[in-house]
Amino acid sequence: MKKSNMIKFSAAALTFLGISATGVKPVKQPAQAASKRIKVISKQYVTVWTNYQKGRHVATNLKKGSSHFVYKTATDSMGNLWYRIGKKEWVMAKYFNQVKSAKKAVKAKKTKVKSKKTKTVKKASSAASLAASWPAPMGSEARAKAVVSLAKQQVGKAYVKGSKGPNAFDNASLVAYVYKQAAGVNTGSSTKSQVKKGIAVDLSSGFAEGDLLFWGSKNKPYNVAIYVGDGKYVTAAGDQQGVVQASLSTYFWPSRVKRVL
Repeated sequence: MKKSNMIKFSAAALTFLGISATGVKPVKQPAQAASKRIKVISKQYVTVWTNYQKGRHVATNLKKGSSHFVYKTATDSMGNLWYRIGKKEWVMAKYFNQVKSAKKAVKAKKTKVKSKKTKTVKKASSAASLAASWPAPMGSEARAKAVVSLAKQQVGKAYVKGSKGPNAFDNASLVAYVYKQAAGVNTGSSTKSQVKKGIAVDLSSGFAEGDLLFWGSKNKPYNVAIYVGDGKYVTAAGDQQGVVQASLSTYFWPSRVKRVL
């Protein structure tokens, strides 16, 4: 056998054995990376198949809530989407949801909270801007509407005695905050000072939106609320209830009403 042919034969034999002609074993191709992570949403066990077309059932069932990586996707002859989650392990995509990474989930949650806060601030600013455009200190319907709007936005917040807002109030600080922000009116920080503001309203006549309702002594009331129309008012009711919207009752009728707008 010629020398050149002998060399070719030796090289072919080494390659067949998994060894290169240079004496170095060939490097294997890296495993295919997962494209995404999925989670079982089906209430029943999910069957795993060897192939997405005419495969046989693998002795494996996936439980609800379990997560898996997807290495390949394919569509069968019926148009159904399939995922390959392992070597010769295929599952139908309709039984799964894609799992967001923890980092993306946290980012999405922060974005949602930030958007909600921005929306609330813009709404309050809009009401305040509307009121500020009206210079009249008394009888301003626009300012009254702004006060009512901002008062209703505080419903659900906590009651904390001595707190001045914006996340928690007592009854007097709620009035002070709303009137200052929505109408630019300084009512004072206590029911004693607030009952001295504006003009008195006859208790038998109809109340107007934005009126201040007081309970207790006419000069030293223990509670104050903002009338928001339709027989309802907003007040910081106490530790258990927080800021609420309630309806007027003959059993709990205010002792005094003042109109400051």
